Amino acid sequence: MNPPSKSRKRTRRKTRTSPYAHLWPELAHMPSLDHWPDRPASFEPERSQVLAYLVEGYGCDLREAGRIFQSARDAGVIRFNSNTRQWCGTKGGRP
Repeated sequence: MNPPSKSRKRTRRKTRTSPYAHLWPELAHMPSLDHWPDRPASFEPERSQVLAYLVEGYGCDLREAGRIFQSARDAGVIRFNSNTRQWCGTKGGRP
């Protein structure tokens, strides 16, 4: 006879979803913009075309625009073109 099995509590792994995921469909069509126009000078968020685009389009401040940018970059929604040194949505400019 088999010994009684110990019941194991099943735990689900929580998938981390970005709080900005609802913006991805629109950000995928972001036009080509420069994130660091004064390169090689030090980076100033106020001069970033990408952050300005996010601030104007979503009504957020520069700090949150930076978080949106990082999250979209990490999710692969926007990409960097090393030839032009600009960022754009994965589906190109506005539809």
